[in-house]
Amino acid sequence: MPLTIYMPALSPTMEMGNIVKWHKNEGDSVSSGEVIAEIETDKALMEFEVADDGVLAKILIAEGTVDVKVNEPIAILIQDGESLDDISDNNTSEVSNFEEDVSSSNPLDPDIVKHTDNTDENVSSEEILVSSNTSTDKELDAENIRKFITPLARRIAFDKGIDYSSIHGSGPNGRIVKSDIQNYKFPENNQIIQNNMIDSNNHYIETPIDSMREVIAKRLQESHSSIPSYALNVDVSITEINKIRKKMNKDISNDMRISINHLLIKIVSLSMLKVPEINTSWAENKILRYKDTDIGIAVAIENGLITPIIKSVNTKGLAIIRDELKDLITRSHEKKLKPSEYQGGTISISNLGAYGIKSFTSIINPPQSCILSIGASRKIPIIKDDAVSIDEVMSITLTADHRLIDGAVGAQFLSSIKNLIENPNLMLL
Repeated sequence: MPLTIYMPALSPTMEMGNIVKWHKNEGDSVSSGEVIAEIETDKALMEFEVADDGVLAKILIAEGTVDVKVNEPIAILIQDGESLDDISDNNTSEVSNFEEDVSSSNPLDPDIVKHTDNTDENVSSEEILVSSNTSTDKELDAENIRKFITPLARRIAFDKGIDYSSIHGSGPNGRIVKSDIQNYKFPENNQIIQNNMIDSNNHYIETPIDSMREVIAKRLQESHSSIPSYALNVDVSITEINKIRKKMNKDISNDMRISINHLLIKIVSLSMLKVPEINTSWAENKILRYKDTDIGIAVAIENGLITPIIKSVNTKGLAIIRDELKDLITRSHEKKLKPSEYQGGTISISNLGAYGIKSFTSIINPPQSCILSIGASRKIPIIKDDAVSIDEVMSITLTADHRLIDGAVGAQFLSSIKNLIENPNLMLL
């Protein structure tokens, strides 16, 4: 019996995805566990594996299509000996909302569609890729049609601040291609017309919200409105830990050196073991208490933010933490993280010190219980032993879920972090 393949939910927050690439063509045999497509979720570019053996009989959603809803049919799989004629009327009505008019004699080269600027301007996938909404009488339904745009054209539109919703594409079946974006002309005097109205007082460019930005907005709004949080702040001297760090890095190559971030991750883990109330999650009718310390690191990527998790920090040394963090950051920018690598954890660290931010307060990323905000280091005069001296300090702010962590517990946790940073030799105990 023919099987319908649906757009999968590849993460708990995923509502829509983009079909970046099909690894199989119509008529190809597939095996259970074999990768058949690459799908871009709200946070990562992921490989999609087929669950059954069979033949990929029909691709319903073309490569390059964006904002495909979860559970929407994307392909049809048949078993050996079956054909598309075996699909029942019910199956056909369920999965034939999107038709692909690409000729089987002129298959799309999966290597053509790439998110790069050096795509062939003469003959490319932009000119042959077709995907459109059709009604039963083959007439387009204006209310239900999806705006189709090639990945390259979409990226160029975003870079130039072009709202492509009003553009009539020159590609097959009205698909928007690279040349449509390049030939787009803004209204005179840089006034952007939106919804047939001109804002004479404010000049602005309207850009569509991508799936990652939308999910981030929803989760942060949910966190801000549903988690009763509070913030604690403390200034910490980093003079001693910098001395230790410089000694450690004296004979190490630049790409292998230990940074303040690596030391902070280890110190936070040690403090979580000392104050175990921090290492918890709120689960409505129960509290989850964890044995290992899983720590998230906030990473700014294109159009969004992701927090990869370093698992079981309590079992790892600084060198392993350094290598794992480097790998996670690299794959975060490439959108190649697995869901298990950015989900979970009980605490995150956000460091904006490189931007000169003295101190700030972050929003908790559920289901985590707290987040640490690290500010820039600065030199200040201090009085010690009735004498004035110069010390280098940085500000650390803890935002905690009050349902789990009382103020005294949060203060104890911050105090432990401060003590370990100012007395790094205690890390050996």
